[in-house]
Amino acid sequence: MAEGGTLSKFVVRCALCLACGVSAEAAEKWSTLADTVSAENIRRHTVILGGDALEGRAPGSRGGGLAAGYIAGELEKLGVEAFGDDGSYFQQVPLVGSTPLSGSRLTVSAFGEHRTLTLSEDYLLHTTGAQTWLPRPTPAVFVGYGIVAPEFDYSDYADVEVRGKVVVFLAGEPSSDDPGYFAGPEPTVYSAIESKVRIALSRGAVASVLIPAGADEERLRWARLQREYAFEHLGLASSVPSHLAVILHPRVAKTLFAEALFDFDQVLSMKRRQVLRSFHLPVSLSFEGDFRVRSFLAANVIGRIPGSGQRQRDETVVVSAHYDHLGRGPAVDGDSIYNGVVDNAIGSAGLLELARTLMAAPERPRRTITLLFTTAEEEGNLGARFFLDHPPVSLSKIVANINVDGLAFRDPFADVVGIGAELSDLGRHLHRAAELRGLELSRPTELAVGHEAFERSEQAVFAEAGIPAVLVNEGLSWRHHSRDEALEMIVEWFRTRYHAPSDDLDQPLNFSASRDHLAVLTTLILLVADTDLAPKWKPGVPYAYRRLLMLADEERHR
Repeated sequence: MAEGGTLSKFVVRCALCLACGVSAEAAEKWSTLADTVSAENIRRHTVILGGDALEGRAPGSRGGGLAAGYIAGELEKLGVEAFGDDGSYFQQVPLVGSTPLSGSRLTVSAFGEHRTLTLSEDYLLHTTGAQTWLPRPTPAVFVGYGIVAPEFDYSDYADVEVRGKVVVFLAGEPSSDDPGYFAGPEPTVYSAIESKVRIALSRGAVASVLIPAGADEERLRWARLQREYAFEHLGLASSVPSHLAVILHPRVAKTLFAEALFDFDQVLSMKRRQVLRSFHLPVSLSFEGDFRVRSFLAANVIGRIPGSGQRQRDETVVVSAHYDHLGRGPAVDGDSIYNGVVDNAIGSAGLLELARTLMAAPERPRRTITLLFTTAEEEGNLGARFFLDHPPVSLSKIVANINVDGLAFRDPFADVVGIGAELSDLGRHLHRAAELRGLELSRPTELAVGHEAFERSEQAVFAEAGIPAVLVNEGLSWRHHSRDEALEMIVEWFRTRYHAPSDDLDQPLNFSASRDHLAVLTTLILLVADTDLAPKWKPGVPYAYRRLLMLADEERHR
């Protein structure tokens, strides 16, 4: 029985090697190299990047500049080739920062009466700056969840005209137990406010108002939202303007529906019964903003490790990790530094340790590996977007992105999940890497929480550019905790520490787990960098069409 099991494992390994285009000998070699990853080095970099001295590493701040300088200095010491502007490690990203001030005035008008709302207490601004100007009272329309999803034959805009109007919508999306309809119990991209605002813009609306109602209100408690939106709003200097986007306190939202076809309680009842309707509201909104605005540069840090293949060294695998966090903000229990240790000092530390491991290796994979430490991820993946708009190599030469947004820090684990692995050949490579490390590859459904969904982090930006991408996290099979306990600990961390000052060095950190996570990532990166054929999107995946468009665009400009 044991002999048969060993033979089966051997056959599986050989099959995986053939599928991945890397010989069994080479795959074992890369996995052995991953054994040299050091937990102590990850700890050392994390302590520096996540310490109070760097003040939370906000873009355009003293701490953000110190973090970029530290990363560049470490890459230089390791001998990693600079790949930024003018032969440096830095790619300067032009940003515009905007902070709403108390003089901002959002006014609700109805039946000749006007009520001016108070910033932070009554509403929060999702967008800022000149794009938010709405000088005249503008009629409002309720549009359910504010979603148009043709693939689900769903539209909240089907029965109303909103051009030139303010649209009001609920947080979330239609609930379902059917994975084929809005992904069942898991959130889709349509639940994100950014998606709702884009849809509103495409319909000609001049402003968007989101109401975090019902179950979403509990998940997005107002105090938490106040803290999230207390920070400076950032945008690329070259970004396309949006429009006024407001998050309205549910207490205030009730007044919008007071004399409407349905009152707010009836709307929530329709939501629970899955029979939401869109209808005009008997109110108008206007907005005059008062902002403190600044323009500044923040740096992506980029290095590369050239590949060994004569032909394939011109292709590159981009391994990304954002080094920024929120900086200083509202104090919680007397602490105003949002250190972002797990999000993402530890991921940046892992990328530095990956660089050391690769530079110390006796051999290199055939493709070049580009190490990308991005700025301004927390404000919409701005550093990654700028990198792809101004790439140091043509986008067609970037064959894959492996994003590192955190490392395991609680407990050794027996499985990993690949967010987006099912969309491309990267899933096969991850399966092979997990098998080499003695791990299982699990489905990510139980871990698709908040920002971990594929569309919510930098891998999605690469995918939008047509580049196969994946985010790899530890699974729920932990050594010292049950699956239910592991899931409960993850949810509790997001509830109490995510984007809070308590994501600091005082929380329990298990760097042995971080090392194991980085070891499987290192194996995956080396397999992808050494495979015969570049990863491809699976047939029917929308991102495959994006790659065809990108290749056609490059061909036109040659």
